[in-house]
Amino acid sequence: MKLSKLVCSSLLAGTVLISGCGNSAQLSQLQKENQELKSQVEDLQKENKELENKVSMYVPKEQKNKSNSSQSQVSQPVKLAKISFDKSGVTEVSVTLQNVSPKNVDAVEFVILQFDNFGRPAYRFNDSSYGNVTSELTMQGNAAPNGFLKSGWTLFNTEKTTKGKVVIKQVHFADGSVWTNNNFEKEVDEGKASFE
Repeated sequence: MKLSKLVCSSLLAGTVLISGCGNSAQLSQLQKENQELKSQVEDLQKENKELENKVSMYVPKEQKNKSNSSQSQVSQPVKLAKISFDKSGVTEVSVTLQNVSPKNVDAVEFVILQFDNFGRPAYRFNDSSYGNVTSELTMQGNAAPNGFLKSGWTLFNTEKTTKGKVVIKQVHFADGSVWTNNNFEKEVDEGKASFE
């Protein structure tokens, strides 16, 4: 009986010792794999953040409690620096846009909403059926970040035009990418009624 107790105790101790070592090895292996997976997740999170930063230039972020119009104005890569009108015979308009993006801009497409001194729409031919929105105008050149693009046009049959607002439709970058104002039509429709 003593011998069988001794054998059982030995077998039990041996089993515990062997199975304990196996669990320790498995635990060590699982911890190593877990550490590798954590490292891979961190690398993927960094890569995701880098891609978000690259894409953020082209995809406007949602801003709560703000209209779509202001959302577009915040995210657009150029802004109006100056607009001036010269009334010597026909109406001449000069537009200066500033590049507020981190990339070089080489073309901008936009329209001008035209108004009189009172801020009322300045219609072509003084007829509301002709509207107060120019055709799409294109400005080309090269503006580095914080640089400027400037150009001028003649506005025919718009003798009352003394003020204007610019609505950007598209911006073309030197690297070939394009930013598009998804709210362009809405901004034109909302903006053409009054200067304010």
